[in-house]
Formats: sequence, structure tokens, C-alpha cells
Amino acid sequence: MRPRAIAAMLLLLLVSSSLASASPIKPITIGFGGGVSVPVSDAKDAFKSGWHGTGILKFRLPGMPFDLSGAFAYHRFKLDQSAVGFAGNGRILSGLGNATFNLPVPGPIKPYITAGLGAFNVKADPDSSGAQAAPSTTKFGIDGGAGVSFSLFGAHGFIEGKIENIYTDQGLNKAVVSDFKTQIIPVTFGIFL
Repeated sequence: MRPRAIAAMLLLLLVSSSLASASPIKPITIGFGGGVSVPVSDAKDAFKSGWHGTGILKFRLPGMPFDLSGAFAYHRFKLDQSAVGFAGNGRILSGLGNATFNLPVPGPIKPYITAGLGAFNVKADPDSSGAQAAPSTTKFGIDGGAGVSFSLFGAHGFIEGKIENIYTDQGLNKAVVSDFKTQIIPVTFGIFL
């Protein structure tokens, strides 16, 4: 029974992909997504893996080989008490502008690469009132990554992975003031309407 259900789902996805590919391309689309956020570099010592949600506004320019987009994301992590000195949550708010180059590959699944820059606001929220967390700080950052887009029931879905590099110069605890590299790998699944 399961192989038949999987085959039916794949057939439905292929049919919806062919129908959606025949529809005209919209110049402006809105997208939503979410997924897992994995801290790397110094950030993995302060943060445990978390989650994120994002909203995207994409602009398709006629005759241009790339799309432009603006994205706002919210990342949430648990703090590693042994590294930071207190328990609690960390959060990162970001606003990014990206350029996305769609690779010319035929078929219903379209790979792409993307890169951008923007601002990131990093904050730690301790669980206990006596903890000395650094105030929220807004820093410049860049991101880059790759993904695939596909048609899904009349909408366009995507799965992408990026690395976000936030140029921070201190950590989440006031005692940690040396170089603190904040790098995060968000893996996102989402849709464009």
C-alpha cells in the first residue's frame, strides 16, 4: 500500500509541476519558510541548534538573469549554560537583501545560488534575573548559499541552505569580549505564493 501512495504522490507532484510551469511568471511574489538553524564556529559554543522563520519578497526583473529579494528572519536558540555562564534563549533578527541566480537546468526542479548582505540583531535572554547578558547589538553581515525550487500544488516550493556570517566583536556574556565569530547555517523549506 505504501509504494502505491508514494507513487501517487510523485505523479501528483509531476502533474502539478507541469501545470505550474505553463503559468506566467509573476514579477513580485511573497514567500514564507522555516527550518533548522545550526550554529557553527564560535556560535556553536554559545548556542544549541535552534529554529527559524522567514518572510521573503522576491522581484523578478524581465530580461535579467537573476532575481532580487528582501528577507526578514527570526532565529531562536537555547543558550549553552556552560559556555555562556547562564541559561536562557538567544535570538537573532535579520533583514537581508539577496541576489539569486537561477541555473539554466531544464525540468521541474530548478537549482539556484544566492548571496546577500544586511543587518543582524543578536540578543541573549537569560532565564535568571541575576545573569549579566550583553545588550542586544546590531551588526552587518553577509550570507550565501544554494537551493532548489520546484512546483508544489499551484505554489512554488523551495529548499535552501545558506551560511550567514555576522560580524560580531563580542559574545553574549559581558565577560566574553574577545573575537566572537557568529556563523549560522539555516536550512529552510518554504513556498512562494
